[in-house]
Amino acid sequence: MGNSRLILAVNGILMILLGIAFWVDPEFFTLAMFPDIEGNEIALKAAVALRKNMGAGCVFIGVTIFMCQSSPRLTAQKLLFSCAFGFLLMVAALIEVRISNGALVPLPIIAFFAVLGLASLFVASRRFQA
Repeated sequence: MGNSRLILAVNGILMILLGIAFWVDPEFFTLAMFPDIEGNEIALKAAVALRKNMGAGCVFIGVTIFMCQSSPRLTAQKLLFSCAFGFLLMVAALIEVRISNGALVPLPIIAFFAVLGLASLFVASRRFQA
């Protein structure tokens, strides 16, 4: 687990899977976050479209991260620091949205990004790797 290339591959695969989930069932994620819009067809359509765009973005990020797993160790560590920053920034944004009652962000999604961010930071900050 201390290998930066392995963590890049894991991060990439998980982001691709999250993106696919957003694309396959955007209504589930939309209603989980915004249960009050269930009766509003226009709001639901707009939110579903945004969720599909998020899914495409997650797949894009995931493929990019995954394809970088064969980078030299130093480059992979830099990419992991970037991943850690981005994932932890996502955690902060999701928590702010949840606290401000902007959306009912599911805790497993917050935990998902927190684990990815902390794992990326841990591995990237290791001086010696296998």
